Amino acid sequence: MREFLTIKSLHKYFGKLVALHDISFCVNPGEVVGLIGPNGAGKTTLFNVITGFYRASSGQIIFKGQDTTQFSPNKLAEMGMIRTFQIPRPFKELTVHDNVAVGTLFSPERINQTHTSTEEFIEKILKRVKLHPLKDQPAGILGHGNLKLLELGRAQGPFPELLLLDEPFAGLTISEIESVSEILQALAAGGLTLIIVEHKLRELMKLVTRVIVLHYGEKIADGIPKDVTQNEQVLKAYLGRRWSKSNAGY
Repeated sequence: MREFLTIKSLHKYFGKLVALHDISFCVNPGEVVGLIGPNGAGKTTLFNVITGFYRASSGQIIFKGQDTTQFSPNKLAEMGMIRTFQIPRPFKELTVHDNVAVGTLFSPERINQTHTSTEEFIEKILKRVKLHPLKDQPAGILGHGNLKLLELGRAQGPFPELLLLDEPFAGLTISEIESVSEILQALAAGGLTLIIVEHKLRELMKLVTRVIVLHYGEKIADGIPKDVTQNEQVLKAYLGRRWSKSNAGY
């Protein structure tokens, strides 16, 4: 299996604050990985470093066989690495359709390989995220649930190979979470590699095949959900025994 994403001894410092300490792991093509931990554990910082929004203090990031440690977000998007944000960041003055269309500028060659036109590709995304009826509406008038769906749609515009999602369920109702989960399951079934930061663990565990746990900027566990949720260090640092007993079967 080809090397897809490899994180080697990653460190990130903000002055004297150690945000990430010696983080190492690999993600294989097609995996769905959950990244969990208490607030302040370093999850979003790790996303920001991997995706080029922050520079690593030391260590190495290898994506698709290239050292991307110093790459910009734009360069990584062209390579097929895309991330979403916990708080959606649409172009509010643009329509829903055009928000998705912007992302396609990063991936004309990958879209062409699907033997579909760019417009057909955009229409397919809009239908997948259930926003096609709103495609001509300005993004700025959307409610929170639809903004979350648009964030997912925008992330698909560049035709990613690796998608990093920062709390896709945050602020959503139960039915909205179910809708987003269905979309993520469909993307995973299509072969897209996903790394998901999420605090709604019951819902997350239904999606992922593997879980990485951070605590105070360090990796304390990495394995299948069943093993991680029974890990003594994880129970003590984050989950608690009450969660373990009440969610044993998710």
